[in-house]
Amino acid sequence: MWDAVSAFIARVVSRFPGTSICGSVLVCLLLAAGLHNVHFEQDIRRSFSPDDSVSGYEARTYLEFHNLTVFPQRAFVIFVAKDGGNILRDGYIDEVLRFDKLMTTSLADRTKMSERSCHPLCELNRPFHLIMKELRSNESDADRQLGYPESTFHDTPLFIGMHFHDVRVVPETNKLEAKSIILWYFSRVDTPERKRTYKDTTLNLFRVSNDGSFSDLIDFHIFGDEIANSEMVRGALEATFLMSIGFVFLLIFVIAVVWRQSTLRVTPFLVTVTLITPFLATISAFGLLSWLKYPIYSMQCVTPFLVLGIGVDDAFILIHRWKHRSDIQDHSVRLTQVIVDVGPSITITSLTNIIAFGVGFFTPTPQMSLFCLATSVALLIDYIVTYTILAPVVYLCSDKKEYQPALPTKPTGNDFLSRYSRLLCSLNGRLLCGVFLITVYSISAVGVYSMKSTFEPAKAFPSDSPLVKSLKRIRPIFNTYFPVNIYVNHPPNISDAEQAERQKQQQIGDDLYNKKKQIKDFDDEKRYHAGFYNMVNQLETVEGAYGRNRTMLFLDAYERFDKKVTDMTRSFFLVPDQEYKPSLHNMQFWLDKVGNPPSIRYVRDNHTDEGRLTSFSFMVLGKGMAEWANRAHFVQGVRQVLAEHPRWNATLFDGDSAVLSLILTVGNDLIGSITATVACMAGICLLFVNNRIGVLIITYTIASICFCLVGLLSWWGADLDPVTQVDVLLATGFSVDYTAHVAYQFYRCRGSAVERVASSLGEMAAPMIQAGLSTFLCMLPLIFVPTYAIVAFAKTIFIVVGIGLIHGLFVLPVLLSLSVRSTHPPSPLPVKAEHLIENESNQQ
Repeated sequence: MWDAVSAFIARVVSRFPGTSICGSVLVCLLLAAGLHNVHFEQDIRRSFSPDDSVSGYEARTYLEFHNLTVFPQRAFVIFVAKDGGNILRDGYIDEVLRFDKLMTTSLADRTKMSERSCHPLCELNRPFHLIMKELRSNESDADRQLGYPESTFHDTPLFIGMHFHDVRVVPETNKLEAKSIILWYFSRVDTPERKRTYKDTTLNLFRVSNDGSFSDLIDFHIFGDEIANSEMVRGALEATFLMSIGFVFLLIFVIAVVWRQSTLRVTPFLVTVTLITPFLATISAFGLLSWLKYPIYSMQCVTPFLVLGIGVDDAFILIHRWKHRSDIQDHSVRLTQVIVDVGPSITITSLTNIIAFGVGFFTPTPQMSLFCLATSVALLIDYIVTYTILAPVVYLCSDKKEYQPALPTKPTGNDFLSRYSRLLCSLNGRLLCGVFLITVYSISAVGVYSMKSTFEPAKAFPSDSPLVKSLKRIRPIFNTYFPVNIYVNHPPNISDAEQAERQKQQQIGDDLYNKKKQIKDFDDEKRYHAGFYNMVNQLETVEGAYGRNRTMLFLDAYERFDKKVTDMTRSFFLVPDQEYKPSLHNMQFWLDKVGNPPSIRYVRDNHTDEGRLTSFSFMVLGKGMAEWANRAHFVQGVRQVLAEHPRWNATLFDGDSAVLSLILTVGNDLIGSITATVACMAGICLLFVNNRIGVLIITYTIASICFCLVGLLSWWGADLDPVTQVDVLLATGFSVDYTAHVAYQFYRCRGSAVERVASSLGEMAAPMIQAGLSTFLCMLPLIFVPTYAIVAFAKTIFIVVGIGLIHGLFVLPVLLSLSVRSTHPPSPLPVKAEHLIENESNQQ
């Protein structure tokens, strides 16, 4: 059937070559017209967070709680003294305050009838300013006690661990000394003006931080969303420039290959079309995605060169076969025979690459997903234009003077190919293959076993970016204190009896509480851990959490305040003592006293009503979270506890939870994606290679290449992350290029195993090596791009080309030789369209 379809396509193309070329170019231009509406997505958060994920729901809850319409932009700044000393000294702290005033002034714009740009989180740095006020005050107040990581102001604990690091409290003076200060900033960016102001401010400060010209006393390191987006774009532009150098290498190589297969007169035309068709396919794919309202991410800058590296492979096969069929004088018949010969091979490799990237489209990371979709669509268009543009050009550029009588092609028995084929089919060749596989599997297994499942944000930026230094500076801070915000949308009623039990629990004391917590059959566990506080206690015991002393829940402080006010009122009015029961009657008074924090939503209908809490947020602190894998498990543990208590409708929020979720699932996702892709590859091969044993051998070889790839990537410094997942998926499609060609030709041939191996390698070895070298040259400059994601992609290409060629030219022929009988004459194997197979004996 495939031969008949290939013959039909060839007859149509040879009859209407000009129409085929013009029609294809016109359709591509219509698709490319969609680029007038292209949207370049530069938001790094959107590139990793799908809207329909759990993290997407948590983000929407966060926005709803703070009454935001768009996701805000955030930044943190780390200040250190240039001499490495205490940054809380006079002069040094003045420079920090000068920076803070500069930043807050730019974020404090108040347009008409709207809130400030930093609303509702303008008080993020309030603990820092309270400490600064206290340090500069010469008055002592019993209501104010400095400490670390918690100070006390008006009987209310104030956590300062997120603003000061490497702190020492001087006993003699009760003053603080710190090595670094951390300030946090927030902008709504809900108008173009605010977004532009925030972007300009952070980028200007980023440039100032790089040259160190802000102050003679302090240095600062800034990290912000807009800065991250800018650095990602810079990395993509660097990659594009270096890939252009790779294009030059590829151009030289293509000229050399095509020149050997054609005349000097037609070489420029064939080279031009060979290189232009992949770019035309890529532009058309981008245009089609723009028509469909898909954004373009920075990662997709690799797509044109990736399609180019794959597209020239088909061109090499087509041109090589056209040269091989120079014994056919009629060019229409010659084109028909060429497409019949190479059509299945091109179709197999194209479909497998298309499907491999198509499977990658279902990865949860939007940036990687659309990269795979764009590449898959581009490869599909490139596959079509190979027949509708490249084949007609080859047909039109050929001269009838090229006709040459058929020459003997059967191995003489003494050439290198014949000797190599006999080696592959011999016992020595099989033993050598076994030793090679055992060795490479052992090395790969160690690499797979030691691969770490994690993801660092620095991987998204060039390694020479100052952002990498900022992220390195924040690591010890997250190792000490890492906050996770919990948003409670159905708060408890603290007036019920449950709260009295909480007070009793607190009166027990921490030591007794911890002892009782360890007793599994403690009879009063439900009594002391009921309802909402049961959920809080479980959160405090999640692996990585600090515990109950570091849970920043306002209810404890309020209940102490409420009890104090209640006791004073009773004493004033001589009310008899009775058991204290919490209430919300004093909530508004307490909120006014602590500055009405935006984390508490309290409404009161009238002065006699105690009011009610509509929602609030609190913070659970973790430790040892510099490693993102630890953060991922901590966040997931918190998420599971919240899911066990749906009564409170509580959700967590972490700005990086989308990436953290990927870390937890990337291993299973990778195995599932590889399995699905390999199964699809096997199904496609079964359509063209009508031999089940052969399909099993091809499937095994593909799986072998993927396994070796993952292991060797681990040895080369790769982690198990979404980048590796996508890279392995595309490598799965690449691996078919080094297996399907040889296997298809092997089962089309007749004769002994040696003859079949020699014939298949004689047909496909040269195009496979040329294809591998062209892909290698195109991607070679990427190894010098200082961005992990792009370098990992280049490493994947290099490994899969090397391992793929070894499997395709050595391992696969050995395995295929085992699937046929060595006796003469050989039993005919089920092949397709045998009447179209070249009869080598007749050519002699």
